Amino acid sequence: MEEETEVLRKELKWILEDQVHKVLQEVQHTLQECSRRFPIRCGLDENKSLVVPHRILLSSPNGGSTIKCVVTLLGDSICDADINFKHKQAKDHHNFKTTINPEVSWKLQQIQDAGNYLVKAMFSLNQIDKDHVFHSAKEVCLLLDELISSLNQGRSCLAYPKRKSIEDIIYSRNMQILVPPVPNDTALSFYIHSSKLIMSLYSINMSSQGRTEITSRQQIECTVQWLNEAVMLFTLALQQCQQLKDKISILKQYEEVS
Repeated sequence: MEEETEVLRKELKWILEDQVHKVLQEVQHTLQECSRRFPIRCGLDENKSLVVPHRILLSSPNGGSTIKCVVTLLGDSICDADINFKHKQAKDHHNFKTTINPEVSWKLQQIQDAGNYLVKAMFSLNQIDKDHVFHSAKEVCLLLDELISSLNQGRSCLAYPKRKSIEDIIYSRNMQILVPPVPNDTALSFYIHSSKLIMSLYSINMSSQGRTEITSRQQIECTVQWLNEAVMLFTLALQQCQQLKDKISILKQYEEVS
């Protein structure tokens, strides 16, 4: 039993002295690749030249949608959009067309938030000198917890969009930049869900209790390649951190009794 304990202590010592830096370098490389995918600077000046416009056609995943939309995605904003949808007025339907004010972009806060968490994780890694000696499992676990938290939040910004009430959508800054404004019984929103840019169109009315109710909802979407790659790289970095933490957590007990 003592021999086995000693072997495990030596394994922990080897991980702290040799493997931690190797894994952190792998994580750093993954995050650098992730930052290159983001069409925003992510706090790094060298990324500025990568901010290029992407023209995107959104369509219904099931086909047959009454909405047509082409947008230009620039960094974390939609800088241009041509939106067409059928709008019911009395008994008739007619095509309604709107666009985004060219002087004001539609902000996709999810992208900016994910980029901020990516920068936070990279900053944590950059604080560790390559010659730094890790003396305890606790020290490494604290660093890994910090990284995992930032990476989880960054990935969640893209993969799990926050639900908004219809009132939040109607009175948002983004709704005010449509030219011409959409009819009073209509609202729309753009958001990110994992690798997709999605536009939702809502038909609404006011109930007898004075509440805004959604009577119908339509959705069109498009897969954005760099978003797909960014989510995958966030996930890979998380796995790299979690695997190292799991190893150290198992061996940590032997350090404590030494």
